[in-house]
Amino acid sequence: MTNPEIPISMTDLAIAIREGAQVESNNILGKSVVFTLPSSGDEVTVWPGPDKPQPSAPLVLLWQRRSPQGANIAQGVLPWPSDPKPLVNWAITMAYSTDEIGPQYAPVLATLREHNVIGDIVPVQGVGHLIHVRLPDSSYLTIGGDEGLPSRADQVKNWHVQHEGPDEHIGVIYHGSELLRMVGATQRYLQATATRYGSHHPLGAPVDSEEPDGPDKLYGLISDLSELRRTRYSVPGGALLTVMDADGHNGATIEVPAEVVTRLCRLLTVEKRVIETYGG
Repeated sequence: MTNPEIPISMTDLAIAIREGAQVESNNILGKSVVFTLPSSGDEVTVWPGPDKPQPSAPLVLLWQRRSPQGANIAQGVLPWPSDPKPLVNWAITMAYSTDEIGPQYAPVLATLREHNVIGDIVPVQGVGHLIHVRLPDSSYLTIGGDEGLPSRADQVKNWHVQHEGPDEHIGVIYHGSELLRMVGATQRYLQATATRYGSHHPLGAPVDSEEPDGPDKLYGLISDLSELRRTRYSVPGGALLTVMDADGHNGATIEVPAEVVTRLCRLLTVEKRVIETYGG
């Protein structure tokens, strides 16, 4: 149990910050503490303030933050308690703030932006920080490592991208070690599913149509596609499709040109992958 009248020593404070904030922290000859911020590499030095001008005046600690190049970034004054917890919490806030971690991921955000994926670094309780991509339907993508974002981007072993709704987990988009593959997979997802469905959950997106789904509508859609103007008329690979009710009645056959067959195959392939990923 700590004595409230005796301030914590620099030796004990260095240990408390090292263990509590999980940063490199060293006691310098019992006169000061130096700890390193894990993202920027800045060094923070803490040392006792001058002697009290009056016996009733509170004891204070002075602190200074310097860049790895030695430039002075910030400085200030802290109360000097006997309990290390307030000082450990202060060190944690300084080491793991959004302002500290965010700049380390600026190149990642820039790469995402180049592919029309706009994200921000946000704090997430219990995780630390994630890249957050807001979508128009109030759902969003989260991008992080295996457990949130590490202090530096070069510490990410695997990128993990998820699509989340306000009250539901929609699915995993990517999990792997390569940044550019992650960015490409995220961009393709938004283009091939979310964007194509009005940025809604791909299997629950509203469809503007008064005609109920069924064989008649399917026949009409394929027929309309087959009659649209095409740039090439002699490409081989067309098909004859027969659409009928489930009981085998009311059948009708459509001649589908090769270009439409190719397009339908690609669209159905995307749908198959979406359903395999999210169910449906």
